[in-house]
Amino acid sequence: MVDFDVVVIGGGIAGLGCASLLSSEGLRVAVFEKMPYVGGRATTVDFRGYRLDVGLHALSLGDRGSLARILSRVGKEVPLAGWTEGVEVWTGDQWRDITEFRSFQPGHEVGFRKVVKEIARLSYEDVDGMDDVSLREWLESVTEDEDVHEFFRYIGMLATTLPDWSETSASEVIWVMKRNLEEKGLLLTAAIPRGGCISLVKPMAEKVREEGGVVHVGATVEEVIVKEGEVKGVSIQETMEGVPQALEGMLVGEVKTVEAPIVVCAVPLWSLEDIVPFDELPSWFTRRVRSIRGETTAGVGYTLAVDGELWSDRKFRSSLSLPRTRLPFQCYTVSNFDRDAAPRGKSLITLGCPADPELALDKRKARAKLEDLWDDLRQMFPDFEERLEWVLQASYVGIDGLARKPGLVGRFKPDVKAPEVKGLYFAGDTYRGRGIGMEAAADSALRCATRILSDLGIRA
Repeated sequence: MVDFDVVVIGGGIAGLGCASLLSSEGLRVAVFEKMPYVGGRATTVDFRGYRLDVGLHALSLGDRGSLARILSRVGKEVPLAGWTEGVEVWTGDQWRDITEFRSFQPGHEVGFRKVVKEIARLSYEDVDGMDDVSLREWLESVTEDEDVHEFFRYIGMLATTLPDWSETSASEVIWVMKRNLEEKGLLLTAAIPRGGCISLVKPMAEKVREEGGVVHVGATVEEVIVKEGEVKGVSIQETMEGVPQALEGMLVGEVKTVEAPIVVCAVPLWSLEDIVPFDELPSWFTRRVRSIRGETTAGVGYTLAVDGELWSDRKFRSSLSLPRTRLPFQCYTVSNFDRDAAPRGKSLITLGCPADPELALDKRKARAKLEDLWDDLRQMFPDFEERLEWVLQASYVGIDGLARKPGLVGRFKPDVKAPEVKGLYFAGDTYRGRGIGMEAAADSALRCATRILSDLGIRA
């Protein structure tokens, strides 16, 4: 007798999204998360009276996206604090609204409308066929207007965190804009979750437990057990509760087996070989995984707490290239959306520069870029240092999962169903799925759960 119908490895948005959907269809699900908390990269912490998300987290499409669909299907709500109100871009000496790129000179509106009309005309099948086309190639085929190019380069960078439009996937950016036009009538929309992004994750964990499943944190899956081409379960390393932190890295815990005919690996592609026996998978698949697992996005940035407000609106601040860092820039004030994110009279600002993973992994180079970024901040926000309460600096790798470059998106991503191994599935932003950030993980979770239910003959 099996212990569970499904085991999910990973308690982030993809893992819990898939788990909650399967639980709502009557399957008994166990989720194992190695960290001592759920959420993965979409988690929230308290610090000095402020509530911080780990990274820049905005929910693309808000209540009309894939994550909202998951929560709706499992009987939960999407808590939103407010919508973004546009984008201000730094032109080197001042901030300007991004829409001004369409009105610097007469005639630019024509090129802009031409691009929007083409986006609306394309079918999603057409978009799927452009997975090996760059944003630059596609835009230049539609219009020669360089100001229009500049406008959509911003959209592409904000949607993918990739600085170079010739390395940005056209299909991913078009898909995002097309969905936004259909659902919200705008090219790019986003909302900030109330209570931090953890408020999007906890309801999914609650659903799993409500339906008789379990969510274990601090539980490390050592291996997916595969025999004769079929999944049999997973092996879990158990550690004693209350062990002093100084001993944690030294102890070897007992291993137990949890039996299940279906296992969902909701772990990043670069961690897959650590838990899945690659010799059970076809060589063409393992070669592909090994060749692309280093293709991700990264960045350096700050979280700032300031006295008062640097600005009161709900706009993103952005740049394609700052003077000192020579990197793109993204920034917003969390507390302008959710006042509970900061103490009264204070502001919480999160900002960063997309960068190559090699730079973010090199601490010396990352610190140098952060120093350059500080000089850029002095120029963009002249009085911020005088009002600074505290600052956190960080470098991070794996922002959006697999980098959304031509040849790495859509059909080029590993599918949610493993080849030639019965019962093995994948979910997350490094696998099949589309969308910005959390939406990509949620879209993959939807695809994975739908595929599992279909394979089991269950109509959702």
